[in-house]
Amino acid sequence: MPDSSISTQGLTKVFGHFRAVDTLNLDVKSGELFGLLGPNGAGKTTTVRLLCTLIEPTMGSATVAGFDIRKDPAAVRRTIGVVSEGVSLYKDLTIEENLKLLSTLYDLPRNRAESRVQELLEMFAFREKAKRLVGALSTGWQKKAMICAALLHDPKVLFLDEVTSGLDPQSAIALQDFTKHLCDQGVTVIWTTHYMGEPEKICDRVGIMFAGRLVQVGTPGELKHSVSELSVVEVETPDLSPMQLEKVKHRLSSMNQVCRVRYSESKLQVSCERKETLAEEVASALLDVGARIRTINTKDPTLEEAFIALTGGEEEIDRFMESAGQTK
Repeated sequence: MPDSSISTQGLTKVFGHFRAVDTLNLDVKSGELFGLLGPNGAGKTTTVRLLCTLIEPTMGSATVAGFDIRKDPAAVRRTIGVVSEGVSLYKDLTIEENLKLLSTLYDLPRNRAESRVQELLEMFAFREKAKRLVGALSTGWQKKAMICAALLHDPKVLFLDEVTSGLDPQSAIALQDFTKHLCDQGVTVIWTTHYMGEPEKICDRVGIMFAGRLVQVGTPGELKHSVSELSVVEVETPDLSPMQLEKVKHRLSSMNQVCRVRYSESKLQVSCERKETLAEEVASALLDVGARIRTINTKDPTLEEAFIALTGGEEEIDRFMESAGQTK
């Protein structure tokens, strides 16, 4: 396999007047766990569908595992595995029956197919569930069955599109660990998600997508460092009322720098451009409205703060989400 497992040049997909993917230039190394991070509608799933040859690009080109997605789509499909909402198993067959059927479609030798099916069923602890119909399984177990199917033919590239959606936290963590193990074995993984915490934990590099464009690419550390001029203050202030919160927001808005104020689970988080006195000003605003302060800390920016800063702030994200909803 070439050094770049995935390479795109000006890859573009237009639906009517809507550019779902806009001039995407991307290189993903072999054995890399690469995260595509962005809100719903940012172009992540369309990018995956293009690279999996499920839809044709409007413009541009791409290679996956060395094969051109336009010229040799069949070869691309033989080398990839896909777990996505648009791909499903036969619900009136058992997991084991689904895997055996797929092994014939992949033209796996019978002995190899039987051992691989049992290996995967054991790996994901299906046990007696292997004899159950897929349609009778919970969402989490159906997702695990899909992952088994995607790994059946030992793909060189694995696409996991919003794969932890519907999984319980324990299964999600186990899947993250398993995915990292696959990359250690040389498999290239594209992990798309709108959950900000996932790429920070597991990905070698992350590409931030917004409005169809690839905004920035780097390691989680590099992306956070790119917004190192961000000040973040977190205050534990229990029982802050909606009226008190609005007054605090109004007070802080006079600074003209605040890009984000959020209150959740008794914690108020404020982030803005670098301001040495931010902690003091937040504390003063809270005390002036009669709020209680238990703790106050300054923090380094998270990948979520980096994403918001790199995409123009929460107001810009809200505008995009509204426009994306109108195009559906």
